[in-house]
Amino acid sequence: MSIQGAKLLTLVLAGTCGVLLLLALAQQIGFGRSYHWLPADDDTVTGLGATGIDRTPFKLPPESGFAQTEARPLFNEDRKPTPDTPGDAVTPAAPPVALNVSLTGVILTPLLHLAMIHDNAKNNAVVLKEGMPLPGDLGGWTLTRVKERSAFFKEAAGEEVEVELSTAVASPKPGAPVRSGAPGSAAPPQFGPKPAAAASKSADTNQAGQLQRRIEERRKQMRDEAERLKQQPQPPQS
Repeated sequence: MSIQGAKLLTLVLAGTCGVLLLLALAQQIGFGRSYHWLPADDDTVTGLGATGIDRTPFKLPPESGFAQTEARPLFNEDRKPTPDTPGDAVTPAAPPVALNVSLTGVILTPLLHLAMIHDNAKNNAVVLKEGMPLPGDLGGWTLTRVKERSAFFKEAAGEEVEVELSTAVASPKPGAPVRSGAPGSAAPPQFGPKPAAAASKSADTNQAGQLQRRIEERRKQMRDEAERLKQQPQPPQS
């Protein structure tokens, strides 16, 4: 310990000893002897003893006893009842939106069930997993099950609807047979499509091919989406 520290400690101890010495002298002289404890309260005099406590349980007065309070509210400036407003009435819940969707494809794997949904009202497509709700106005409907040829949607009120897989593909229509020759002639009938029917058949064939290609592209997109969702980390199960 340094010399300055020793001096400071000596001064602190000397001051403490001086204070204790003064307290001892004051006690010897009689300082503080005039103070004493007050006597205990006399419960019989004040009437606040244990025997004077009302132990009857409190009972709320009947509702009719508050008629004046309701007629003259304390927190209203004019002391008049607050009139009822139309906003106080309970607003009825809006009816659920009707399910207007089509099932355009499904993907079933041991770990993942996906449904490709087309919103017929807004003309847009969305991919859902089991347990996911539909977006937008159809958010009240939740995809509950996905099967090979259908999907089940359940509404918050408990209504369940099954939507079957849509496989409408345009197929070419064969041309009608055409007979040639004048009426009453014995010429043999010639079967074959008319030029207009042939053009219609070609257009239908092209349309069917385009639709088939779109379906294949959409299925490939669904498979890619399934692979991406499968690679995402699964949440821990409690």
